[in-house]
Amino acid sequence: MEVKEHIIQEAGKLLQRIGPTSMTMDAVARSCGISKRTLYEKFPDKLTLIKECIETETHERNERVKQIFEQSENCFAALFNVFAHVREYMQKTSNAYIDDIKRLYPELFAMRRERERNFVMQLSGVLKQAQTEGHVLPGINTDVAAFLFLSTIDNLHNHDHIDSFGFNKIEAFDGAFLNFLRGIATKAGRDIIDSHIHEIKN
Repeated sequence: MEVKEHIIQEAGKLLQRIGPTSMTMDAVARSCGISKRTLYEKFPDKLTLIKECIETETHERNERVKQIFEQSENCFAALFNVFAHVREYMQKTSNAYIDDIKRLYPELFAMRRERERNFVMQLSGVLKQAQTEGHVLPGINTDVAAFLFLSTIDNLHNHDHIDSFGFNKIEAFDGAFLNFLRGIATKAGRDIIDSHIHEIKN
């Protein structure tokens, strides 16, 4: 692995775990086992590094999702595999990551908003395909459904006191995903959901 790729990998882990504010260039250099001089030769400033980390993470996630859909037997099966991938990402990502980006880096937050719009369009397309497969109710407006699901996930990210209700963010995400799918599913779709429940419970 090249030095630049290694830096992006290690900095990306730090971003997820502690957020941009706490992630210093000193911490990145230590995590990578390199000097600060080497770090600054590859990345002139922290903003450039954060931007490349986000772009790399977005590209890798998109490639993974594409692979999942290519290998899945139907859209609902693919959605469960994507759900597992997103769930793992949420478990590793601190609230500080999104909060800091929004507060300190409006340019990068605008990029996130663009990714959210793309997410809604992509999810809507998947749900339309699921309608042709007979797994989503034909009367569902898939654009609205996709937007509402994104809004629910955003709310989970922005809610600082979920634990006070007696459950954690991941449990809330599990419930949001299952309730979303069940609410739009046909009988055939609900059968697929039931067959995948163990993937969440295990």
